Amino acid sequence: MRRLFLLLLLLMCCLGGCASIQARIQGGHQEGHGQDAAFDSADRLFNEKKYNEAITAYNKIAQESAGSERGARALYDVAFTHAFYDNPRRDYAQALQKFDEFLLAYPDNAKADKARNWRHILGMVLELKKENEHLSRSIEQLKKIDIMHEEQRKGK
Repeated sequence: MRRLFLLLLLLMCCLGGCASIQARIQGGHQEGHGQDAAFDSADRLFNEKKYNEAITAYNKIAQESAGSERGARALYDVAFTHAFYDNPRRDYAQALQKFDEFLLAYPDNAKADKARNWRHILGMVLELKKENEHLSRSIEQLKKIDIMHEEQRKGK
């Protein structure tokens, strides 16, 4: 339980740091991408909470611009959108995979450290989720054993 609390605290800190990313997206790319219609469209989808469509748009940009700063930004945004807290269909495993792709393709990018942080936290979240599922199965098995023992005790 303590590990889960610490993980949630770390995740909140990371998401708090992502407010600047959301502000950038909502603010029309003050990083110099304001003239990019494809990014403007993808960002508009993100702001309209059409996350799956935004992911598709960012993926298209990433593929068209692979190896460039534009491609790096798009791939990072794909990963970020997969993990975004408000995305009802967020997919941490997919976000982790996309951050891995980003780090493999752009290890020296300015956002590489943020991607490594996201990757680490998402890895911990997924590991805790597996551990939680395992514990839930164990509890269910113990309940069945307890019921079986209670029925045997009553039968004697």
